[in-house]
Amino acid sequence: MSQSKMISGGFTSTVDSQRPADPMHLLCQMVVETQYEDLPPEVIDHAKCTLLDGMAVTIGGSGMEGIPAIVELVKGKGGKPQTVLPFYGGCVPAAEAALAIGPMPRAMDCGDLHEEAGHISEYVIASLLAATGLRPQITGRDFLTALVVGQEVLVRIGTAYKVISSAIKANDCGGHYIFGAVAAVGKLLRLSPEQLENAQGIARTMTQPHTMGIYAPATLMVRVHHGLVCQSAITACLLAERGITGPRQEVLTGANGFLQTARWETDPEALVRNLGKQWEMTQIISKGYSACYFSHSSIDGILQQMRTNNFAVNDIANIHIDVSPSGWKAVCEPVDQKWKPKTVHECQFSLPYAVATAAVDEVVFAQSYSEQARQRPQIHDLISRIDAAEDPSISDWGARITTTLHDGQRITTEHVYVKGHPKNPFGRQDFVEKFLRCVPFSALPLEQKVAENMIKNIFALDEVEDVVKVLLMPLTPDYNSKTV
Repeated sequence: MSQSKMISGGFTSTVDSQRPADPMHLLCQMVVETQYEDLPPEVIDHAKCTLLDGMAVTIGGSGMEGIPAIVELVKGKGGKPQTVLPFYGGCVPAAEAALAIGPMPRAMDCGDLHEEAGHISEYVIASLLAATGLRPQITGRDFLTALVVGQEVLVRIGTAYKVISSAIKANDCGGHYIFGAVAAVGKLLRLSPEQLENAQGIARTMTQPHTMGIYAPATLMVRVHHGLVCQSAITACLLAERGITGPRQEVLTGANGFLQTARWETDPEALVRNLGKQWEMTQIISKGYSACYFSHSSIDGILQQMRTNNFAVNDIANIHIDVSPSGWKAVCEPVDQKWKPKTVHECQFSLPYAVATAAVDEVVFAQSYSEQARQRPQIHDLISRIDAAEDPSISDWGARITTTLHDGQRITTEHVYVKGHPKNPFGRQDFVEKFLRCVPFSALPLEQKVAENMIKNIFALDEVEDVVKVLLMPLTPDYNSKTV
């Protein structure tokens, strides 16, 4: 039997059996043993900021294409009322709430991510919100702790899998997201170490090849996928809680482990390196633009060039963009679609659309994808004068922008650390301003006082006794009708 223990702020394994424990054993031990009091102040503060950010994009994405249809499906199923359904009202089974809530934060394409592990909090926060109906009352401290450990597991597994630097180049976008969601929900439900390991083993059987077909061509599955992952995460935890076992020996490593599915060299050491001492979730990146993050350096680049060199969109003759191989896969292929995007999701994953919109409007946000915005001749004219090339010398998230003006002037700049990156981070006020920019796009009109109170409560979440009252109830029709 394998056991593990925490030593000097980190986790180590003492193995009594002949077979070493799968790294998931230590990750589960970290999840179960970590208490709010163990978390450094900077970790708690970062978690609060990512929660505010996650709630912001959930609010902003709540009414976007596909969401009402999923909510209608969920409500039509019926079932035991457990979780409050935000924006649309009612109370539904927790796993069904996850299916409905999961796509909301992804719909804006403005949620956070990690430089190597990809999207993070959209999965974890949606799963936690949905799981709130599975316990009579959840404190803010419990919720924050579950958020942190869920983010940490997701970041570590995604980093070990090398999602951004290797997987995308091989047409794979990772299937690791469910592990972070299971860790968070399992923590919230207070699963035992054995139950959580079983839940993660069950989750391993639910992972599948996640190809770039989600993004190229882009479809509504970009956002719906999140709901399916969150729904499966809650189901895995509920099954394990009821005694259903899952394969635990080779969840992440070994012949049947998740990392074995990679067709490139992975980094298994990242799974438990400095576990409990170094919190990798503090390296989560925040988005300032509503578009695939592979476009953000290019958006920043054209805006900075226009400000620094004092030229307007009408002065631009041509824009050439050099992007990384991963960036090319995500926002430039297939070329015919990316240069002639029509739907919202096609535009969100189109590099030329993002850059053209930035040059014309000086902003790329939810309003950039309205039907009227997408059909503007000025945008499509500029797109026709934008070209791009794949350049392995460009960093994964970076871009080199060369803009030629009608007067012959040629400007070349390179951009990597967009605002929101850990090396160029958001401050609290940046998160607040982004939250307030998202509120007008809510499916349910929200009073300003409701939004201001939610901001205040999230930053003081460790003092909250019932998170449902501050995170979900303020987003329901009945609550808002009483504030009018």
